[in-house]
Amino acid sequence: MRGFLTGILITLTILNFGQSQNEKLAYQYFAEKQYEKAVALYKDLYKKTQKKDYYEPLLESYIFLERFKDAEKLTRYHLKKHPNRIELNIDYGFVLEKWNKQTKAIQVYDYTLKSMVPNVNSILSVGNKFYQKAKYDYAIKAYKRGIRLVNGDYPFAFELAKVYETIGNLTAVSKSLIGIMEYGDDYLESVKGALSTFFYDDSNGKKRRVFKEVLLEKVQKNPSKDGYAELLIWFFLQEKKFSSALTHAVALDKRNQEIGDRIINIANIFVQNKAYDVALKAYKYLLEKKDDSYFYRIARTKTVEILNRKIDEDPNSTQDDITALKKNYENVLEELGRNSYTMDLIRGYALLLAFEYNDTEKAKKELNNALKQSRARDTELAKCKITLADIYIKENNIWEAALLYGQVNHDFKEDVIGYEAKLKSAKTYFYGGDFEWAKAQLDVLKASTTKLIANDALQLSVLISDNLGLDTSSAALKLYAKADLYNYQNNDSLANAYYDSILELFPDNLTLLDDVYFMQAKIHAKNKKWGAAITRYQKAVEYDDLLKDDALYEMGVIYQDILKEPKKALICFEEIILNHQDSFYAFDARKRFRIIRGDFGANTPEVK
Repeated sequence: MRGFLTGILITLTILNFGQSQNEKLAYQYFAEKQYEKAVALYKDLYKKTQKKDYYEPLLESYIFLERFKDAEKLTRYHLKKHPNRIELNIDYGFVLEKWNKQTKAIQVYDYTLKSMVPNVNSILSVGNKFYQKAKYDYAIKAYKRGIRLVNGDYPFAFELAKVYETIGNLTAVSKSLIGIMEYGDDYLESVKGALSTFFYDDSNGKKRRVFKEVLLEKVQKNPSKDGYAELLIWFFLQEKKFSSALTHAVALDKRNQEIGDRIINIANIFVQNKAYDVALKAYKYLLEKKDDSYFYRIARTKTVEILNRKIDEDPNSTQDDITALKKNYENVLEELGRNSYTMDLIRGYALLLAFEYNDTEKAKKELNNALKQSRARDTELAKCKITLADIYIKENNIWEAALLYGQVNHDFKEDVIGYEAKLKSAKTYFYGGDFEWAKAQLDVLKASTTKLIANDALQLSVLISDNLGLDTSSAALKLYAKADLYNYQNNDSLANAYYDSILELFPDNLTLLDDVYFMQAKIHAKNKKWGAAITRYQKAVEYDDLLKDDALYEMGVIYQDILKEPKKALICFEEIILNHQDSFYAFDARKRFRIIRGDFGANTPEVK
């Protein structure tokens, strides 16, 4: 008995192996359009298994060979085997159509539509089959009839949108996707996903223009429908039309008497995109509510933080702006108090005192008091320690700073805060002339998941490697470290003096000179000496070293944003795109390049 069963198993194995080989060969013939050979194999495979996988290529092969009688016989047989699958009628009709029996084919298609039952999966099968056969009018009829049959249980709108897009009816696509919102706001995220796909290949912006027109009309006719308003806000955010997004978000907030969470969330998006002016408008709206709520406190805090960011990033900021910022910090801290909720404000205020007003004692007092906050999160306390260490470096108290950085790194080894502390710690040893130890820490950070930290660590590590041992005393590197420290301390005159001394004493140190020119360029840019900054950046570019892409990017920004010379900016960004594809600045350079070139047209991102 055991031998008999074994024999059966062996036989089955052999048969399965043979079938598998024939299947592969049949597919090969089909792919190579050798339909006669494909038919011979698929016919046998289908006869033995009745599988769909063999039925469909067999049917297609018959049609390609114009063996319509065989194709008709096959479809009728397959339909008889699967009587509940009404979509198989479409195969029969398609054969008739190819056989030039148009009238009968139409009768079959119409019969299929009439035979549909209120079952979502069955309706999808019919509609999808019509779509696959390029019978788009019938596919539309099937989905629309399906909507009526299931009476709101499923919209079939995504499927309709696909058909309309295929035939180029953009208005119908937009109406279908927007119309899904009639079934409930729960569909909002699905609609957003479908629209993202729809807009993906919209290089001329036509799809977006049509969609916007349809949606605005829908919003105007249905002003109380939140889903349409939500969709419109999302659309404006995608288009970088931040002012428009805020206008509609405020309208929705007012209409629904919301507490402000929507405005806070959208303001965060503005900040991420550096649309600071629009973000300030959002926070101003919350402040004008005069509601002493959680969101009011956030708005009050964020307003000051954004003003700080604007000054840091705006090359045209003035001392008056800094004075106003200081007053804002003091007013908000007076209003909200110095507590666990205002730790970020305290840190920002301390940095302003230390680096803009040289009042390090008051800055340290603010931070030391903040570190005593018992309810503050560990991460907030760690940030305060890092800021305090930064101020110690400002005071030339390098090793006290190193101690604090080390504490944070020890407590947050696998956290971004820990990586930041480790990078700053490495720099303290660099400032102090302990280059080997600094490099050891930097080499660990080169593998950091935080790209900016990894990039900074790599650059400083390479600088140390390239210059250690060039002379026994590492004199040039020591001068550079000293200059770098003065630069950090905001002592521009001393920093420049040390950089100049390197250029004078070590004119042949080619590994260091591009760094010197680059740092001098940044100092000139900080002081709004744009011509001098450009000259220095150009010098750094000429060395064709690690900082070349950095210098090109900074030059491009000055040409574009300050000097209003877009053609020169275009050259800088194009160089990064073509020859520095792995650069930290590659993405932003590409974006700026496209804006200057006018790729976005009317959809140019709004940056204010």
